[in-house]
Amino acid sequence: MSQYVIVSASHRSGSESLRLSEELNQRYFGGTADVIDLFSADLPVWNGERAPTAAVTSVQETLEKADGLVFVVPEWHGMAPAGLKNLFLWCNHPHFAHKPALLVAVSASVGGAFVVAELRGSSYKNSRLLWLPEHLILRDASQLWQGKGRESDEYLDKRAKYAVDQLKIYTEALAPQRAALTSGLSDFPNGMS
Repeated sequence: MSQYVIVSASHRSGSESLRLSEELNQRYFGGTADVIDLFSADLPVWNGERAPTAAVTSVQETLEKADGLVFVVPEWHGMAPAGLKNLFLWCNHPHFAHKPALLVAVSASVGGAFVVAELRGSSYKNSRLLWLPEHLILRDASQLWQGKGRESDEYLDKRAKYAVDQLKIYTEALAPQRAALTSGLSDFPNGMS
């Protein structure tokens, strides 16, 4: 059975990203996915010289065991949070290579698209992470899935199920091939620029 990890990319306490990560876990993974909360993880800033802390090692081990990933990413000032970029510096191809990932952007209002463009453009080079062609943008996040019977809740429930089903199909197809796909990374650890 495939293992999934959901990364709540907000490094704020009590974030909507964490609430929605837990909601996605319960709704579409039956509560079986591991959730990494970047607020709780409190990873030190990577500087290329510092040794990994226990928190970094724990996150790396969790990610390494994953077959498929979900990143729940808030859009802050039109950007992905610095803590997520920091995660991509601490964790690279041994943790992410050739693993399918669903990108879920979160916005307090009507944003979210900038995060999708940013991460598709900058996060995969050395990590070799495979973003799915499908993504989700969860707008007006504080109102989403709060039991208010909104029409958008129903639509986003169906859309999220569709996206997670895509992730599961990709994961099942790629997991048996990961060893072959990653076999050349010792010779070519960095992507070409």
